[in-house]
Amino acid sequence: MNAPKTRKAGLLLMMALALFMSCSPKKETPVYPTMIAHRGCWLKGLVPENSVEAVRMAKRFGYTGIECDVHYTKDSVMVILHDKTLNRTARRAADYSKLEQPVKLSDITFEELRRDYVLESSDPALRTPIPTLEELLSACKEHGILPMLHSSLPESYKVAQQMFGDEWICFHGSDSLHKLVRTFSNCLTLLDPGTDKSAENAIERLKRIGGRAGVSTMKRELLTQPYCQALREAGFEVQASIFPCPHEAQATRNGVSIQLSDFCLMPNNKFQPWETWEAENTALLPQDKLEKLWTESIDYGGLTLELDFKGTIEIKLNNENTYTLTQEEYGHDCIGLRFHHSVPSFQIEAKDSTDLKYVKSNVYKF
Repeated sequence: MNAPKTRKAGLLLMMALALFMSCSPKKETPVYPTMIAHRGCWLKGLVPENSVEAVRMAKRFGYTGIECDVHYTKDSVMVILHDKTLNRTARRAADYSKLEQPVKLSDITFEELRRDYVLESSDPALRTPIPTLEELLSACKEHGILPMLHSSLPESYKVAQQMFGDEWICFHGSDSLHKLVRTFSNCLTLLDPGTDKSAENAIERLKRIGGRAGVSTMKRELLTQPYCQALREAGFEVQASIFPCPHEAQATRNGVSIQLSDFCLMPNNKFQPWETWEAENTALLPQDKLEKLWTESIDYGGLTLELDFKGTIEIKLNNENTYTLTQEEYGHDCIGLRFHHSVPSFQIEAKDSTDLKYVKSNVYKF
């Protein structure tokens, strides 16, 4: 006799629970910026910048793309090199000796470049010739890496368009060059806003270029939260360009959509972490520390640290990068770095009374 009432009560309970769940605040999954490896994923002393191996390493570490620099040799062959001279990044091919006198790329032919010089590396197998544009783009295509061309050579952009369609990035400060690119490509174009702090002016410039576009700057004071929000809401990308530690963390907090970095990593769902460490609801008094030191050295690794906290803390990653972060109310931050031949570690020190609602660290082996 009571079965219908029981079913009705159960139904009302489920409806009330569903209403409660719909009204309860939901923890949003953080959206992290796209990671682009500056001059490829180079590793100091080992993997040369702007090299084919730096493209392979970018794939290995989970970067979406690489930035590269394009210049002409004396006989107008497009090659990948950042500096005007070879001295910083190359050695003599014959005996691996240093270049004592300036050797300008514009003063040597492509034949001389390939015959007489190799990239510097502690690994003889990576002492390879300076690559051509086509060689580097072919490596990007092979490994599924998005190329970002930092170049003033329109011909280089046409080569990228032929090889990748619209799936590449034009990175330059000249509006006229971006407009030229737009005549044959709908690739993403990133322009330098200069010293103009007006988001409205940047949006107008981007609208005049049209298509997929955004800004990229090394001026960290420019990328405030309102600036980033205005551009993102207008449908444009915002790239923080090689911000030094600790400023890339602030750029992530302020809402940039792309990080062009020499070292930074974000949590990556492409890879299963080798080990994860977590803690919840931890209260720290000033000078209290929360730390973790792994015991195994990793040849090619990454470390990320995600936090929800209130207070002021100083964080050290691998005793290498130091960040001071403040949240007046509970807020989320994420920092990370790539490394090689190192034992991963982190240390969190409270600078005032701090509540850590949540801490998660992922260590990756690549």
